[in-house]
Amino acid sequence: MDPDGSRPSGTGPDSVHQAAVELVGEAPEELVLGQEANPELLPTREPFRSMIHWIGLVEQAIGTGLVVVILLLVLTQVAQRYIPGQGWPWTGEVARYAMVWTAFILSGYLLAHDRHISIHVVDYVLRGRAIAAVKTLADVAVLLTCLVMAYATWDLIANDIGQVTAAAEMPLKYVNIPVLVGLALSALRAGLSILVADIPGLLHGSEAT
Repeated sequence: MDPDGSRPSGTGPDSVHQAAVELVGEAPEELVLGQEANPELLPTREPFRSMIHWIGLVEQAIGTGLVVVILLLVLTQVAQRYIPGQGWPWTGEVARYAMVWTAFILSGYLLAHDRHISIHVVDYVLRGRAIAAVKTLADVAVLLTCLVMAYATWDLIANDIGQVTAAAEMPLKYVNIPVLVGLALSALRAGLSILVADIPGLLHGSEAT
C-alpha cells in the first residue's frame, strides 16, 4: 500500500486483468460462462424441434446416470479389496458394459453439438459450397455407417440364442439394446445435419453449420 492508503500502480484488479488480456487475449464477447459454445443442431419447425431437443435432454440424463453407475461400481471394486470374502465379480463386468453404453448413448448428442473428436483442416482451407460438400460427404458416411451397424446390431438381437455375460449373467440381447438405440440416434442426428445444414450450404453457397 502507498502511504496515502491507495494501492501501488500495477497491483490492483484492473492491472491483473490487463496483464491476463495481454497474455491470452480478450475473451470473445459472445461467449458467456456456462453458455453452449456449439449450439444444438435442431430442426426449424415444430413439433420436430422440441422432440429432438427433448431427446437430447434424455440422452444427457441417461449418460449422466451411467457415469454415476460406473463411479459407484468402481468404488465398490476398490472397497472389495478391504472386505473379507469372495466379493462381487459382476461389478467390473457391468462397469465395462456401462462405459460402452455411455459411449453409444451419448454419440448422437455429441454429434448434434459437433463435440466428437475431429481434426478441422479443410475448415480453414475451403469456403462456400466446397466446405459444404465435404461436410455433406462426412455426414453421409456417418449416416450409412450407423445404419449398417444398427442393422447388424438388430440382427444380433433378433437372432439371440440365449447367451448371457460371464459374471453378471445378463442376456446379451439386453446388452446390445443400448448400442442399437445409440446408433439409431446417431443416424438421426447425421440425417438431420444433412437436411438442416449441409443441403442449405450446397444450395446457397454458404458454409454449412
